[in-house]
Amino acid sequence: MDDPGRHDEAHHFFMECHNISNEAQFLVDSLPNVETAAVERASRQLNAVRVILMALNDPHFDPADLQHLIGYVDSLIHLLDSFLANPPLPPHTHIPRRRTGARGRPAYELDLDRAILLHDLGNTWQDIAVAIGVSRSTLYKHMEDRGLPTARREWSDLTDDEIDELVSEISLAHPFVGTTIILGHLEAREVHLPRERVQENGLVL
Repeated sequence: MDDPGRHDEAHHFFMECHNISNEAQFLVDSLPNVETAAVERASRQLNAVRVILMALNDPHFDPADLQHLIGYVDSLIHLLDSFLANPPLPPHTHIPRRRTGARGRPAYELDLDRAILLHDLGNTWQDIAVAIGVSRSTLYKHMEDRGLPTARREWSDLTDDEIDELVSEISLAHPFVGTTIILGHLEAREVHLPRERVQENGLVL
């Protein structure tokens, strides 16, 4: 015989999962302009949720849905932990300079690998430059000197209906996902779209 109390507990747990995931997704979509403490808290909460989900043995819950939920939680944890492992420097932080012997002020020593990682996480070069504490033109100059591309790739030529179909398919397989996760799945399919077009076609989070 089913235990109503157990169903109530399960319902409450999944509602909490939903709330925690939504808050974490908001942080991911706001990177790098977030507080480190908030990211650390969200990461701890998601890891606790993951432990419970991995140990969950409820015959009323579809195993495929459970795996999708665990996968979504894992993707959020990965993005948040990547930020914690590679946090941007606070604005106006003293930036090391490299002396080359040439006249003039020594050149900045920028962590371009970190800048590229933050860009891969969905941040604009302007936001990254502000977080590092330099102008975008300075960041571009350093990228150019290293032979690193800064130009955005051409957007995929898709109609709104085609985008809506792709976004709906991904959202169905991964419930409650937000813009960053959707864009990641699209990139994995070699579909390159601006965030605005994805948000306008079927994505509400």
